[in-house]
Amino acid sequence: MSRTLDVRIGFRLPIVIAGMLLATGRRTAASWFRAAGVNADWDCFYNLLASVGRSSASLMPAVARVVLKRFDPGPDGYWTLAVDDSPTKRYGRHVEAANIHHNPTAGPGDGEWLYGHNWVCLAVVLSHPLFGVIALALLSMLYVRKDDIASLKSRYDWKFQTKHELALQLCLRAIGTFRALGSTAKVLVTFDGAYAAKPLVRPILAAGVAIVTRLRCDAKLFDVPKARVGQRGRPRKYGPNRLSLKKRAGQRSGWETICYACRGIMVERKCKSFVATSEVFGGSIRVVIVQYSRGNWAAYASSDISMSIEMILTTVANRWSIEEHFHDVKEIWGAGQQQVRNLYSNIGCWNLCGWLHALVELECWDKPREQLVDRSDRPWDNPDRRPSHADRRRQIAREMLRQTFSHDLQNEPDHDKIKERFEQLIALAA
Repeated sequence: MSRTLDVRIGFRLPIVIAGMLLATGRRTAASWFRAAGVNADWDCFYNLLASVGRSSASLMPAVARVVLKRFDPGPDGYWTLAVDDSPTKRYGRHVEAANIHHNPTAGPGDGEWLYGHNWVCLAVVLSHPLFGVIALALLSMLYVRKDDIASLKSRYDWKFQTKHELALQLCLRAIGTFRALGSTAKVLVTFDGAYAAKPLVRPILAAGVAIVTRLRCDAKLFDVPKARVGQRGRPRKYGPNRLSLKKRAGQRSGWETICYACRGIMVERKCKSFVATSEVFGGSIRVVIVQYSRGNWAAYASSDISMSIEMILTTVANRWSIEEHFHDVKEIWGAGQQQVRNLYSNIGCWNLCGWLHALVELECWDKPREQLVDRSDRPWDNPDRRPSHADRRRQIAREMLRQTFSHDLQNEPDHDKIKERFEQLIALAA
């Protein structure tokens, strides 16, 4: 990543990364710089954040290359890409591109709406042999409401784009990056029902990519048209009869029990599957209705009608890992807390939090549970609980500090240097 940036500023990126790993408390950009030992040229480091935001698309292949080298599934496998959006709270009228957005995780004291930024994120979904499914962010783009474009045009050449258009750019860029890096695996894109729209679905299908998504309960579906024999003209794309998901879900017949992997455990669900046609997809799709409890059901669709029901449901369950990713980057890395106002600085900070989340997961991927966390000093905690992302981050931070202190004590004790390092450790702990 440093080599991708300008040489006059790129060398500062590893310093910021180290500060992000060692920072404590509220994760402002200033706390990153203090933890990294930055003294004088803070303005240059703030300029670095803006440079990262402008060059985020060029920096993404560095992360994709590491993922590809370790997890390329080969020509018979799939890359699973998940797309979703998430808001971050901000304060102050001088934060560029901040506005009112829907709050998807409102707590008891929160409202339905929040003031801040909204990020459209694309992540690659991988399965860990011990810790379940993990989403690694590749790239995120900022959604700016149409009302805010006029205020940005005075400083930036910014054009309004819907969330569907941003998601399409992310998908095509990630697909092109994997193929440019030499991967011959197929690509599967999954998202929730809000993104199951024609402007996003049709171009992705045209790129030769399969889609698995949730369907609205009132989705417009038709039956499969009968083959035309001896008739002139183009065959029908959609059948003449409208299908109702509510009626299909209410019928008692046709249900079968399927066992599939759901977030690391095997579960059994009642479901029914059929082939339909959809104007959104422009052809035939495989529809799966899942019954979670009596009267509680959901419908999902795959653009590949040959895809098994188990694979469709497993992909839908794996998509939830991007929601866990959003939780980790906000709670552990403090995404949205950096207190920067510049548009590209905000983009750079959000992407840095996502990339560092991915790099920490990759660094700790093959390490055993015992090496990642020690709960002997917490007798109330479950010792068999899987290591969290915070445990992984702390393990790397401890190793960084341990190597620093050990290096100073290689030859003979130096009391002045020990005192200096000890003061730094106190400052980090406080």
